Amino acid sequence: MVRIECILFGQSNRVDNKKLLLLVGPQGSGNHMYSKVFELHPEVFGWKELNETYWVAHDLEPFNKFWNNPSEWNTADFGNYKYACVSISVPYVQNGVTTIPPFKEFINGATKNGWSVQVAIIGRDKNILEAQQERLRSRVTYMHMLEAIDQQLGNLNPDYISHEMLCLYEHRYLKYLSKILDFPIAYDNPLINEILKANANAKYVSPVEETELDRIARAKIQEHATPGTEWWSK
Repeated sequence: MVRIECILFGQSNRVDNKKLLLLVGPQGSGNHMYSKVFELHPEVFGWKELNETYWVAHDLEPFNKFWNNPSEWNTADFGNYKYACVSISVPYVQNGVTTIPPFKEFINGATKNGWSVQVAIIGRDKNILEAQQERLRSRVTYMHMLEAIDQQLGNLNPDYISHEMLCLYEHRYLKYLSKILDFPIAYDNPLINEILKANANAKYVSPVEETELDRIARAKIQEHATPGTEWWSK
């Protein structure tokens, strides 16, 4: 798969056939969850510490220094890694300050270091995002992600990936993502089940009482049911 993202921000001085997958999403959209999953593949340089502890702040993410000082890319050395995965939320908190990532500077630096940058935007249910952000941040912030897409990321031909699809289809969805992203994912790693076991959406969902639409739908199914079938009602 040929990507054109980096060309839009700047030309690389090196051609190393290295791919950096940039995971971007609103606060609470699943950056940590996806980072845990993507770093499992042995060919991917990623946030290894996440799978060794419960939670790590973005301040300690291995690419954090490049966001704060893109010139660090000039001397960065990733050894023999040909794939890397970096995660950032919009906005993110750096030393207590809410910050919008400097995408242009970051991608330019990565490109000059020999990386082809591929952007994957994470989506999550809007109502859950609002509840999560209000609870944790005391304000809703996902609109900053929408602005970042309109102003910076939309022209980079991003792929869109889903929090809910991963939670529902698990390794099946990861196998699909590996193909469409053209990126190595250890979708058959048994640790995937551990990472996804605690469904982060469960605490936001509770049963609702029967609605008028439920009654209409049930009545119509029964009306057209063949006598003797499970939905037939005399």
